[in-house]
Amino acid sequence: MKKEWTEEDFDIMGWHDSYVHSISFPNQELNLTFDIDYIFDWVLNNENNLYSFWVSPCYFTFKNVTDLRLNIDFQDYVGLHIDNIERHSPYLTPNGKLFLWSYKIISNIGEITFKSTGYIMKLKKLPLLSKSQVLPR
Repeated sequence: MKKEWTEEDFDIMGWHDSYVHSISFPNQELNLTFDIDYIFDWVLNNENNLYSFWVSPCYFTFKNVTDLRLNIDFQDYVGLHIDNIERHSPYLTPNGKLFLWSYKIISNIGEITFKSTGYIMKLKKLPLLSKSQVLPR
């Protein structure tokens, strides 16, 4: 199992139901980091029709983030999970060395949009089989 995933893996990854424990906003390094529980697989138990999940805690860091916008409303909600991540409109940075992508993180309570040159998702631990999509911290 890989322990690091990057923007080159985007088309084979899916973040649906990944729980967000915390967000670290860009500083002088321009990194936007999410502490998430990434779900690698849903396992259906045919006897009781309930799912178990292969889940791993991860740091999910976007690099060279600009134009960050948050439209999130926690009214009547507790918790933040990702429904989907969209990526589109790549263009070369002014120095011609990197592509800058537009990202949209769609969640259960709003959207986060920004531009970034890519990401790295690092596993903090190998996946565990869990009855919950959210691992205790």
